Amino acid sequence: MSQKLAIKPQNCYPHICHVVASINEEVGGPAYSVTHLTQALSKQQIFPHLFTLNYQKVGHQLATNGVTLHSYNATPVARYLRGFQPSAYQHLEQLASAEIDLIHNHGLWMFPNIYARQAAVINRLPLVISPRGMLESWSLKHSWYKKRLAWILYERKNLKSATAFHATSDEEVQSIRRLGYKQPIALIPNGITIPSLSNLPKREVLIQAFPKLNNKKWLLFLSRLHPKKGIDNLLYVWQSLVNQFPNWHLIIAGPDLIYYQAKLESLTTQLQLTEKVTFTGMLSGELKVAALSQSNLFVLPTHSENFGIAIAESLAYGIPAITTKGAPWKDLVEYHCGWWIDDNQKALKEALLEAINLSDKERQEMGDKGRIMVEKKYSWGVIAEEMSKVYHWILGEDNYPSSIHLY
Repeated sequence: MSQKLAIKPQNCYPHICHVVASINEEVGGPAYSVTHLTQALSKQQIFPHLFTLNYQKVGHQLATNGVTLHSYNATPVARYLRGFQPSAYQHLEQLASAEIDLIHNHGLWMFPNIYARQAAVINRLPLVISPRGMLESWSLKHSWYKKRLAWILYERKNLKSATAFHATSDEEVQSIRRLGYKQPIALIPNGITIPSLSNLPKREVLIQAFPKLNNKKWLLFLSRLHPKKGIDNLLYVWQSLVNQFPNWHLIIAGPDLIYYQAKLESLTTQLQLTEKVTFTGMLSGELKVAALSQSNLFVLPTHSENFGIAIAESLAYGIPAITTKGAPWKDLVEYHCGWWIDDNQKALKEALLEAINLSDKERQEMGDKGRIMVEKKYSWGVIAEEMSKVYHWILGEDNYPSSIHLY
C-alpha cells in the first residue's frame, strides 16, 4: 500500500492516473480504450486522472467525462521525437507527488510511457503497465532495429519496474511471460460501448458521401490503415472473388497516419478493383454508425492484435465478423457469430466465400448472437468493475481478484 493512501480517510476513493501517449481521435486503438475505461472507472469508486499530450493535427481529443484530464499541447519536438516533452513530465511528477495513489501506463516506446515509470519510481507508487499489443511477436519485429535500441535504453527498465501488468488476451499474457517478466498479470479484455439499435442512420447517409455503395451489399474493413492489418491480403483475395459476387462492395475505412493509403490505392488500381473498393478515410459520427450498422459483414485480416476493438464494435451492431488468429477472438467460433481463421489468403478466401454465400437471415442470426455475447462479456461497466478490483488489491484494500494471473 502506498504511504499516501494510508493516511487518507477511509471513504476517500483512490486516485489513479492513467498515462497514454495520445487520445486524439485519429490515433485509434488505445485512445478509445483508455478514455472509455477511465470514464467507466469514475463510476466504480475510483477517482481517475488521465495524462496525455494533445496532437492537434490528428483530430480532436476524445471525451473524458467524469475524468480529471491533464493534457499538454505537443511541442514540435514532441511531435517528431515520440512525445519527448520534459515540461509535461514535470507536471506529471508534481501530480504524482501530490494526489496520485497508483499510475497505470498504457502503451510502450513513447516518452510519456517513460515519464509514467519515472513518476511512479520517484514517488514510490505502484505502476501498472498495459502493453496494448506492443509486445506481440509481429509488433516487435516491425521496425525491430528502432525498438531494439529503445529496449536497451529504456523499455526493458520500464517493464521491469511494473508492479503488475494488464493484458487484454491470453495471447498477450503469454507474450509478457515469454520475455521473462514474472509480475502478476491482470487478464481483462477491452470493453465496448453497447449501442442502441433504435433510430440508427440509414444506408443513404453513407451512400450520399460515397455513391458507389448504392445497390450493393457491404463488406466492411474498419481500422487504422497499417501494414499489420493485412489489408493487402484482403485486396488480393477480393480480386479473386468480385466476379462471383458483383452485388458486393468492399469498404476500407480508417485513419491513415503513416501515408499507407496511397500504396493500397495503387494496389487497388493494379488489381483492377477501383469500382469494387471504396476508401472512405476515417469515419466518425453518423457516417461511422451507418457503416457499422448497415454493413452485411465485417472483416479484419490482421497479422497482430491485442484485442481488436472494431471487431467488438461490429458485433455490438449485430454484424458477424471475420478475423485471423492474430487477434484473440475465439469467441467468434464459440458463440457462432463469425469466423476465426489462420492468417493467410487461402483461409481468408474460404471464410469470405462461406460468409457471403449465407442468406441475409443466416448472417443476421450470427450477428444477433454476437451482440448478446459482447453485452455479456465486454460492456465497459463489467470491464471497469474488474479493473477496479485490481487497483484495490494492489493498494492492499481488497482480496485477490479472479483476473490476476500469478507466475
